[in-house]
Amino acid sequence: MVCGVFERYIPWMIYTEDRDICEFYFRVPNRPVELRRALEVFAKHDVTILSINAYSLPEWDRAPVFVFADLTGLDVDVESIKDELERVTGEAAHYKRPPVRGFMMDEFAFPLSVFPGVRSLVLLGLDFEEMIKGLYERLPKVAGTFLYYLAHSGGKFLAEYLSEKFKLKGRDLLVEVLKFYQAGGWGRVELVRCRPEEPDIVLRLYDSIECKAFKGSNECASHFIRGHLSGLLSRILNADVRVMESKCIAKGDPYCEFYVEEVSS
Repeated sequence: MVCGVFERYIPWMIYTEDRDICEFYFRVPNRPVELRRALEVFAKHDVTILSINAYSLPEWDRAPVFVFADLTGLDVDVESIKDELERVTGEAAHYKRPPVRGFMMDEFAFPLSVFPGVRSLVLLGLDFEEMIKGLYERLPKVAGTFLYYLAHSGGKFLAEYLSEKFKLKGRDLLVEVLKFYQAGGWGRVELVRCRPEEPDIVLRLYDSIECKAFKGSNECASHFIRGHLSGLLSRILNADVRVMESKCIAKGDPYCEFYVEEVSS
């Protein structure tokens, strides 16, 4: 069973009831100690950092930093914090206060990417669940087929993109690409069996974002993820294959299990 994973919070929305919060954006020189020097500005004024998002690549001159901070009860001027950050970092810093006390969405970051230069989006799990449940309610006879083919092209594209980007193929590409589902919040993947030449591939997906919406339905419910996997594996195996689901959390199984079958011509 897959283990050793930890919940990750991506801080683009924050709620702290009746607290005085503020968002800061600044960039630090991409050198050791520079981030610490900037964060010491907040410590100097006893400001509690609620979340911090900072990242860089080796070739970048500067690293962007997004901070949500709690200023409740502090006798501190936000402008003075901004000025100190600018002196420490050597360029302009920015801040925003929320229109609603205690609640704020990130207003500085756009576009969003999870890989440099590749625009991405965040979709709330509950939002996704309601979308697909609503589709089944309105189009019960074709919803599963629609979701399957909607995702199929995406899976094929992802395999092609990562293959070209990282010069991987075959089993090596498959192992790396399957990490996408966990990193993207779809579910935790375990590769149970992998014989690409046959093809004989069995996958287990724990805590599927799609199938958890249909728990208690007593039938396999994965069509979107199954379609994505089908496109992905068709590209990796360079064959027309279809991913089928034999176990599913929607019908009470501990995980969703998938196997590959070739599509007859």
